[in-house]
Parts: sequence; structure tokens; C-alpha cells
Amino acid sequence: MFTSTGSQFFRKAALCALTISSLVNLLAIRSIQKGPTVDDSAYSYIGDDFPTELPIVLDTVEMVFEDFAPDGHFSQTGLNSWLEWHAVDYFPRAHGFVSLGPQGRQFGVSMFHQLHCLEMLRESMINGPDGHAAHCLNFLRQAILCNADTTLETGRGMTHTCRDWTQVYAYIKRNQMSSKWPVSHNNQTEGHVHDKN
Repeated sequence: MFTSTGSQFFRKAALCALTISSLVNLLAIRSIQKGPTVDDSAYSYIGDDFPTELPIVLDTVEMVFEDFAPDGHFSQTGLNSWLEWHAVDYFPRAHGFVSLGPQGRQFGVSMFHQLHCLEMLRESMINGPDGHAAHCLNFLRQAILCNADTTLETGRGMTHTCRDWTQVYAYIKRNQMSSKWPVSHNNQTEGHVHDKN
């Protein structure tokens, strides 16, 4: 079992990772920012023939980073917190997955994998570490490095320019309501990639 000191260290490290991973989510959206519009029909979606990102161009938005949400949302513990964290990657058909191409091939969207991992770290701070949390900690570390936010900071309350994550949510919701998704598909893809191609 963990010692009190070890447990405290893990909790502090996880809290730090939670803060940093919030930046990652915003930066992940930013990296798609104003790239070329991907012509969805240009790909077969068989094997490696698919685009590297969602076929959308996102607007930018400004976000002031704060230590805690001013309205108390997304805290570490409590029923409301649990509900909020579990809702960040919930969609009608699958947790942050899209169905693309003529055969409806399924892909996970990294922003939602990152949000899922953030939730797993929050849970590990409450319930103790596990293998899933270890995967998530490393995944978020890599995502932070990949997105390399270079915003200059003088302290709290800094404004970051971000890609509009609400457009990603809207895209996925529309995608999941399209005919590319089988009617019988239910929301059972959390943490799993189902790829037959």
C-alpha cells in the first residue's frame, strides 16, 4: 500500500497534471486552428488513407486561465463534480468518437481522449493510482509537449488564444446523428478504439 507521504506526493503530482492537461486540451484544439480544409472525399479511409485531423477549420477564442472555475464547476470531489467530469466526453453514440468515410470508419478524437484521461487522473487522486491513470499521465505529458503552448505568463489570469472547442463538440454531435452510425450503436466505446480497418 502507499505511505502517507507517497500518497500526498501522488495527489500533488496528479493535481499539477490536471492543471497542465487543461492547457493540453486547449492546445490540442489550437493545433488544428487554421489548417487547410480537408476534402473528406479525397480519402478512402482504408488502411492508412485518412487525414490526420478532423476535416474542419476552427475559429479561435480567448480563454482566461484561472486556478479554479469561478462558479465551482469541475472541482475534485462531490456528486456534481463527478457528473460534470463524466459529461465532458459524453455524446449520443460514443465518447468523442467520429465515423468518417464511405464505410463509416470510427476514430477517436484526441481532445476527448485527453479529457477522458484528465477524468481518470481526478479519479485516481480520490481512489488511488492504477494502470489506466499511469497511461493517462504519460499520454497527457506527450499531448502537452506536442502542443507546446508558448503563451507568456506573468502569473494567474493569463489569456490564451485557443481553438474553439465548442465547434469540435458540435461537429461530433452532428457526426454521431448522421446515417454513418448504426442505429443499434450505444455509448460503449469509452477508453477503447474499435478499428477494423
